[in-house]
Amino acid sequence: MTLVFGHGPEDDSPHAINRLPSFDWCRRHGADGVECDVRRTGDDHLVVMHDASMLDGRAVADASRAELPEFVPGLDQVLDACRGLIVNVELKNFPSDAAFDPAQRVTRLLLELLAAREYADRVLVSCFDFAALDLVRAEAPAIPTGVLFLSRRPAADLLDRVIDHGHSVVHPYDTMVDETFVHEARARRVQVNVWFGKTDSTRLRTLVDLGIDGLILDQVAEARRAVDRYGPLPQ
Repeated sequence: MTLVFGHGPEDDSPHAINRLPSFDWCRRHGADGVECDVRRTGDDHLVVMHDASMLDGRAVADASRAELPEFVPGLDQVLDACRGLIVNVELKNFPSDAAFDPAQRVTRLLLELLAAREYADRVLVSCFDFAALDLVRAEAPAIPTGVLFLSRRPAADLLDRVIDHGHSVVHPYDTMVDETFVHEARARRVQVNVWFGKTDSTRLRTLVDLGIDGLILDQVAEARRAVDRYGPLPQ
């Protein structure tokens, strides 16, 4: 069965992406899991926020937790709010990010938090950077790790690198995924969770029929209908 990962509606309401009410919104609209963007503050707190900077231009990585807007939740708050759901923790730490930290402090803080919570949370850690995911795999191999992709390289080349690094999940962008991509992933026993901007019901049905493992998007209700009505094709 294809899973639905929601990240809240893309609007300015209190349910907007990465705000705490968005995760309850996802649950109520039928999501199996949620996706959240995680950054480190200057005083070593993990917060759920997409952008590297606040509206006034200050970098999240240079600000204290107390200096962030009240609506920015901590990762611990999100994990508490999402009990029973799978939480796809996207680490915002990769070379092209404005706040990239090659020392992987954000990844180490995540590992410390999950250990302190006795690994009770249903977590999938994803990132565009292999270094972050390799550290998770080395320190806590039971935590699944997913490589994010936005690439035009052949599927086989991308997936071989995933296997070489010991990961078992990929998160390719929508336009990368076709029958060939899914076939190559299945041949390597790699799970495929597709992420989107906006899409339509026809594309959702196509992906479900291809047998992908997950959809990561803000159109939770539409994805839920596509999954429940069609389901994956027999393998």
